[in-house]
Amino acid sequence: MKTSHRAWSLFLVVSWMTGCGSTDTLELTTYEPCDASQRAGQFTVELGDGYTAVQGRVLSGVVPANVRQVEAQEGECRLLRGRTLFCEPACGASQTCGEGGVCIPYPTARNVGPVSVRGLKAELSLTPNSAKFYSSSATTLPHPGFDEGARIELVASGSEVETFTLRGQGVTALTVPEGPITFERNKPVTVSWTPSASPGAARLQIVADLAHHGGISASLECDGLADTGGFTLPTALVSQLLDVGVAGFPKLTITRRSADSVDTRAGCVDLLVLSQVDRELLIPGLESCSGDEDCPEGKTCQPDLTCQ
Repeated sequence: MKTSHRAWSLFLVVSWMTGCGSTDTLELTTYEPCDASQRAGQFTVELGDGYTAVQGRVLSGVVPANVRQVEAQEGECRLLRGRTLFCEPACGASQTCGEGGVCIPYPTARNVGPVSVRGLKAELSLTPNSAKFYSSSATTLPHPGFDEGARIELVASGSEVETFTLRGQGVTALTVPEGPITFERNKPVTVSWTPSASPGAARLQIVADLAHHGGISASLECDGLADTGGFTLPTALVSQLLDVGVAGFPKLTITRRSADSVDTRAGCVDLLVLSQVDRELLIPGLESCSGDEDCPEGKTCQPDLTCQ
């Protein structure tokens, strides 16, 4: 059973012609990422600005600090905030505070054996580095590294984690209008993009992060959105996120992606095939800065990168 906070029931059954002329039947879920509460690993195939890259790793378990609390939810959107985990006595250097105030070993990277990826425009086989991280080099793949709609398959041959297979779909490069997006209390925020002509299994994710530079772990995340070309963030959740706090250089991240996941002994591992765009958020009254020279006269740049 795959694990996800959202799983559509529609399945696409496709045929993959192998080199010997036989046909393998692949069943692709429309959209099924791991839920953060169970994610131990992730691989991505990213269609970037001038590059295509594959990377990922699998840990021995879930990092508790990565699991955030759902403060509010409306439709496909959730307001997420970091949790305060407290252990007494304090955990040791190789431990972290887990659920129920119990110290656990800090999850460490695992070797999943050689990883092969097919369906790209070039054959790709990855081996882990000394930190057990998998990554293609900048010159490994042509760009774009896959065709729109391509059937992509990642196979981990297994080592410290059992063998597993994940599948994805080549996505269209995401195009979003230039310029910042205004984020204001009690006003709707509409995000626009150019829809794909054949989205298939791909969906959109939108993440608003207002206070990263202020050390506040909170965001508004809308996931599993239909690739229609536009979405309006819930006004109530926008206001609630602003109430949590803001810091310098808030941003909105829009991602078109396919997602597949599988359960392993370590936890849930997913594969995202994605194209991503960041846009600046304009918040009335907020002045972002990298140094005092960016601030109006009489104000200085604060540690959270705001002019005060």
